[in-house]
Amino acid sequence: MEHNGAPQLPPIFFERAKLYEDTVACRRTDKVLAAPLISQLPIRLYGETTVQDTMLNYGACESSFVRYHQEFQPDLCYGPQSMFPTGPLEVLDCQYIRYPGKHLTDPNASFQVVDREDGYMSADEYLEYAEDPTGFFLRKVLPRHHAALNGLEMLDFSNAIWQGALYGMIPAAMPPVKQAFDAMSKAGAIMLDTAQAGGKICGMLAGMGWPSANDMSGFAPFDLFNDTLRGFLNTTMDMLECPEELLAALETSTKQQVRSIKHTFATQPFCKTYTFFLHNGFDMFMSREQWQTFYWPGLKACVEAVVACGGIPHIYIEDKMDSKLDILANELPAGKCIVTLINCDMQKAKELFAGKICISGGIDGTLLQYGTPEDVIKKVKASIDLLAPGGGFFLNADTSLDVAKPENLHAMFETARTYMKY
Repeated sequence: MEHNGAPQLPPIFFERAKLYEDTVACRRTDKVLAAPLISQLPIRLYGETTVQDTMLNYGACESSFVRYHQEFQPDLCYGPQSMFPTGPLEVLDCQYIRYPGKHLTDPNASFQVVDREDGYMSADEYLEYAEDPTGFFLRKVLPRHHAALNGLEMLDFSNAIWQGALYGMIPAAMPPVKQAFDAMSKAGAIMLDTAQAGGKICGMLAGMGWPSANDMSGFAPFDLFNDTLRGFLNTTMDMLECPEELLAALETSTKQQVRSIKHTFATQPFCKTYTFFLHNGFDMFMSREQWQTFYWPGLKACVEAVVACGGIPHIYIEDKMDSKLDILANELPAGKCIVTLINCDMQKAKELFAGKICISGGIDGTLLQYGTPEDVIKKVKASIDLLAPGGGFFLNADTSLDVAKPENLHAMFETARTYMKY
């Protein structure tokens, strides 16, 4: 058996895969699954390269990611794909992401997504998006995100029947459009190399015995507008000021994402875990009623599409969502999903999710960075005592780890391996 070009998979790969599957299914296991989400951590731990160089070439961090997994022996692996590849951003003259080497002087700084006050889409464009999402992205979103693609504004195939399609190609002969196509071609070539480099690292780790913790990432359809089109504040206000237009756009976004999920699983046979990083929907910004109207229907459809394709949906909730936990407990497919909880009431979550939904979390990133091994051991044991009984507990951090003390990481993993209480 091969995985992404890796050699024959060792027995420990299947042992870890079985532990993962049993944990997701909320079956009792003989130890806790421990694999906290990491991003820049191996780079900062070993100092063999920088985040800046990794964003330019994923291959630069290959040794560091291998060393991390060999030293700490997590139960699942992560590659470097969470870091934005900056080569294509340079070619495209990206306007909405800041990154080291151009905007940030620290070579180990992370990227930043700029939430513009005026957004990259106006409220009166919701229905235009809903009617023709692909055309809207081609002619409006891409040029607004990337200055090198301004020429795409001239393209219009909305009337591409009979000779309309031929006349629609006339702008392709004009310099701004040709320049945009050239930039897309260059960016595409760099992205191909980037994808291959990231795939090589994950393939190597699989060959050494680690199943992947995250094969593909997505988002709630609401967050398409929240993250990169309307912006956080604008989208939040749109629920009040133009709810019907927002709902029409969300329906279109949901259909697109469901199709994308099905295509991913049909064309990538090793894809298993699909992670949804939730950037909104939290209790402080969205009521239960708003969440059920605007946020949950699209996310639920995407989760159900992953399950229908035989995948594992991992819902990564980035802040407190206590008022919606019962909805997740009652409406998520039982024994099929992981939910990472941050700043949530874990006692309440355990009561609601027990035997149905795998709970991920239990360790604080700040504790791993600033605490002592004794602090970490105490926290891990307390989380296992609360969340592991009956099965369905995935020890994870409350943030994507960039910095942590090595001694604290060893304490966390060793405790997870040796301490168990039902």
